[in-house]
Amino acid sequence: MEFAADIRAARHAGAGRLGESRIAAREEEARDGHIARDALALRARWNRSQLRLRVEAAVRESLAVAEQARRRFDRADSLLQLALADYRSLGERRREAWVLGSLGLLAFNRGDLARADSVYRLALTARRRIGDERMIGNSLNSLGSTNYRLGRFAEARPFLEEARVVRARAGERAGQGESTNMLALTLARLGEPDSAQVLFDQALALTVAAGDSARTGSVLTNYMTWLMDQGQLGAAVRLGERATTIEQDLGNAAAAARIQGNMGELFRQQGRFADASDRLAAAVQSSRESSDAAGLLATLVLLGKLAVSVGDVDLGRAPLLEAVRLADSLGDGRRHTEALIDLAELTEVDGDLTGAMRYATAAGAEATDLGDATLEHDVARTLGGLSMALGDTSRTRSWYARAEASGRSLSVEVQASDLHGLGIAATYGNDLESAAKAFRRALETAEQAHAPDLAWPPLLGLGEVAERRADFAAALAYDRRAATLIDTLRSRQGEEAPSIAVLAERRFAFEALIHLLTRLQGRFPDSAFVAEAFAWSERARARALEDLLEASGRHAQRIVPVSLDQVRTEMPPRAAFLEYSAGDSSTSLWLVTRRMVRHVSLPPRGRLRSQVEILRRSLANPAEAESPTARRAARGLYETLLAPAELDLKGVDQLVISPDGPLSLLPFEALLTREVPSDGLPPKGAYLVSRFAISYVPSATVFAALRGSFGPGPIVALGNPAFRAAADQPGPALAELPHTAREVETIGRLAGTRPFHGMVGAEASRERLLATPGLATASVIHVATHGQADEFESARAGLWLAASAEQGPGFLSVADVLRLKLAADLVTLSACETGIGRVARGEGVLGLPRAFLAAGARGVLVSLWKVNDRSTSDLMEAFYRGLLKDRKDGARALAEAKRRMIERPETRSPFQWAPFVLVGRAAQASRR
Repeated sequence: MEFAADIRAARHAGAGRLGESRIAAREEEARDGHIARDALALRARWNRSQLRLRVEAAVRESLAVAEQARRRFDRADSLLQLALADYRSLGERRREAWVLGSLGLLAFNRGDLARADSVYRLALTARRRIGDERMIGNSLNSLGSTNYRLGRFAEARPFLEEARVVRARAGERAGQGESTNMLALTLARLGEPDSAQVLFDQALALTVAAGDSARTGSVLTNYMTWLMDQGQLGAAVRLGERATTIEQDLGNAAAAARIQGNMGELFRQQGRFADASDRLAAAVQSSRESSDAAGLLATLVLLGKLAVSVGDVDLGRAPLLEAVRLADSLGDGRRHTEALIDLAELTEVDGDLTGAMRYATAAGAEATDLGDATLEHDVARTLGGLSMALGDTSRTRSWYARAEASGRSLSVEVQASDLHGLGIAATYGNDLESAAKAFRRALETAEQAHAPDLAWPPLLGLGEVAERRADFAAALAYDRRAATLIDTLRSRQGEEAPSIAVLAERRFAFEALIHLLTRLQGRFPDSAFVAEAFAWSERARARALEDLLEASGRHAQRIVPVSLDQVRTEMPPRAAFLEYSAGDSSTSLWLVTRRMVRHVSLPPRGRLRSQVEILRRSLANPAEAESPTARRAARGLYETLLAPAELDLKGVDQLVISPDGPLSLLPFEALLTREVPSDGLPPKGAYLVSRFAISYVPSATVFAALRGSFGPGPIVALGNPAFRAAADQPGPALAELPHTAREVETIGRLAGTRPFHGMVGAEASRERLLATPGLATASVIHVATHGQADEFESARAGLWLAASAEQGPGFLSVADVLRLKLAADLVTLSACETGIGRVARGEGVLGLPRAFLAAGARGVLVSLWKVNDRSTSDLMEAFYRGLLKDRKDGARALAEAKRRMIERPETRSPFQWAPFVLVGRAAQASRR
């Protein structure tokens, strides 16, 4: 060590001045000249022994800086403590004040916020004694930041307010902007959003005027996060991109990666999970490349939160375990605890309640040691939820009470949520009086904050309490009020509001009301509760249709949901409409024909989901599609979903199904109406498709809106795209689809005298398709290619088309589809998984089918899993022969094509014919 050599040289009699000069030069480099200037000012007062002591103190301080940079915190702390003792013995009050601040920063950086707070207070006292306003401003800002991190927002506020004043007086415009930035964050946490926004704007103006790009980037990042919390997505993204550009221009790859991580968290909270995953993955890679261990740790924790949000254990377990190890090595107690909390929640998702409790308990001990109110609150909420899942009533209430107590200094959203949690815990323990009290306090908190999105959960809680007390009038009033509030919130949805997927979580209010109404129908048979329940189901789904029409650029007028009586008039003579509404307590089925309406209560969502997943996974695997497991699931689902209404389906040969929740991706055609011998084949006519032609719609309101006739417009068909313009062109490895060219040829042959536009090979490109004359007026549009599904973010779904030398692989996205204005009676997406998308609660599948319906198509034929190229071609040929030549309507033409495949040994497996389903209302072809 060169510094150690300098100390030894200074100890020799003739080396005092030389040692001092060399140390001062090193100090200038290491500490921006502060140590050296102080030393030179006081050297006349020192004797030789004091000079040696001063040199040693200076070297220790400088070495501590280097050790901290290497994250050797214990060594840095020891060196600073020795330097502090030396400075105190020399009477160097300025250096003493400075080192105290360095010790506070060291504790802050290692995550020991309680010690940082204590040491910063000592530093502030020392700095006030010497009257240096720049140093005082720094300590005040540090104390404000530390208390903010500790969740002590009320304590942080006065420190930051004084820091602003002191720094302004000292002429530190950039520092004043930094303190204003932190004060804005603090006021946001204290429930003063208007003041917070004013301060963010002031902070941004100050740092920009000072030309301090680094602090400007920090303000932009925090402002972005705050806007995200306010639901102002567009503005938040713009600020985030601006902050990223600043950090990239500064060459600060680590800071840019951290912003990308924050933007990933922004998208997660908005329900844009695919965008969140992309940003977080990029941030993880950039943090690794820039060796930013702290940034990597923060991003790994955020990736874990994303995994918890989507319930994907595989996505989050490895990042969170790495985060635990990294936080331990960095000494970051807060991140360590955050990762443990997320591991607890993810382990609960995996069904391991014991393991989840172990993680949560460890997190609780750490949060207490850190003295971090926010973490203590989060751990208490997690332990409360786990205790409830384990059936421990007393501990459930105890943990929720602790969460509410520790959350009183946090945001109004947290306070309202905690009070609601107390109500749930009390309801769970059958203490209805305490539950009602907690729910009322939660409602008052939401109303005082003018936050309607916080009000509907306690309204539902009060409804639950009233229902348990058999006060059904009050229960209905509360539930109706909650559902009406949700509907109002959705009607006010703008471009800055959360995504449809997030809004669908509010669907729980409708589910609770529907469950109560249908339950009361049994008690009051002469009531109209079942009809009202159907109206609420349709009310929610009609709003989803409006959202889609707005997304496509069609600013629709308010869509009026249809009633049960109106559905009856819409039904053809031999058809039945089946609408399912899946809830946590029960699932409702409304069966409607021209002559009758019937309601049936079915098992709740959870019990249906497991059976549906077993069948879907089996059918999508050619080796499992005819297995005993698949057949048991297909038979069991028939018994659950249709057998209760079997007598009402006599004389019916067509089903129009409006599914919900887990049923949204179920091919009902593959359900078995009869028992199948364990070692034999299904008897003739056993599959549901053998008895009924089946189609699907998002809702009865959509079904009514899609009425129309199959016109004589042009037919547009595309197949077998050339996915690469050159052999060495980058892009996805997509297999050729030679049989899809046959589909195009077959459709052209069956088109008769209709105008026909066929595209194959290099011509089957996105540009050529969108520029096709007659696309807007085409009655049939057929696209046979590879599809891309995205169960996290439906807007990322699409169709791969031919590549161009200039632009690479072609991709027709959901956004492209929403910009179209179509009049097609039928759009066929003869590709893999084109019917897959995010299944939003109460909304059904959000993806390509909805996009084409919003663009104007009346029917969309899509697939639910990866399909076989050759068997798909056979199915399509039979389907179009029935549609175009035999003039059957779309549902019947598809049913006949499937029945023919079932009769052939090589295609009888439902893997071959069941994936394709018709969504919408493809009418019968007209004769020319």
